[in-house]
Amino acid sequence: MRMRRWWRTLKPAEQVVALGALVTLVVGVIAAVPAYLTAAKETPAGSDSAANSTPPPEPTTGPPGTPEPTDPPTPPATPTASTTPSPPPTRTPRPTVAPTVTRTPTVRFAITSATVVPNCSDVFGTGDEPPAGRTAVLFVRPAGGSYFYEQPLRFPTPHNWRANRVVVGDERSPGQRFELHVFLVSDAYARELTTHDGTPYPVPDVPGEPLTSAAVTRTDEIGNC
Repeated sequence: MRMRRWWRTLKPAEQVVALGALVTLVVGVIAAVPAYLTAAKETPAGSDSAANSTPPPEPTTGPPGTPEPTDPPTPPATPTASTTPSPPPTRTPRPTVAPTVTRTPTVRFAITSATVVPNCSDVFGTGDEPPAGRTAVLFVRPAGGSYFYEQPLRFPTPHNWRANRVVVGDERSPGQRFELHVFLVSDAYARELTTHDGTPYPVPDVPGEPLTSAAVTRTDEIGNC
């Protein structure tokens, strides 16, 4: 209604101008419609919001159906050598071997001289020389009687001993049996016995260790006196 009133108030020349402007406007709108429709088709709804969001990840170049690559497994850590030096290996020392000591076998005492003797004879035998502080002494004993001191033994060679001019009995003893005894006594006792050299000296009980003995028979010969 207002448009009609407005139209009637226009002069014929103004109506021509207004009509031309209206036609131009309508033609412009009609011409703009196809372009608008094409733009609407090419731009989907929400494109403005998508333009402002984070761009999507780039597609992979593998063929369809190829599984997406995953990160390679982390290899196990290689142990590094310790910077602390290892202690040197402990070596067990070899056991100390004691040097072999060659020991001279002990030679036991024995009387090896004749068992049939004159009144005076040399008596000898085998045996080791006594240690320091001890002396080997020869005694003569009539069968069933006391010991009679004779003399200390001498060792002219290792393991061999002698007693020279040993008196066995007297002029009345031919055919009788006697015993020869060797005792190991102290040096002090041996020195005390030497004070009786040259005379028969009876000893009821010898204070020493018996080493050896032998039985002999007297002849009627004088021997080496």
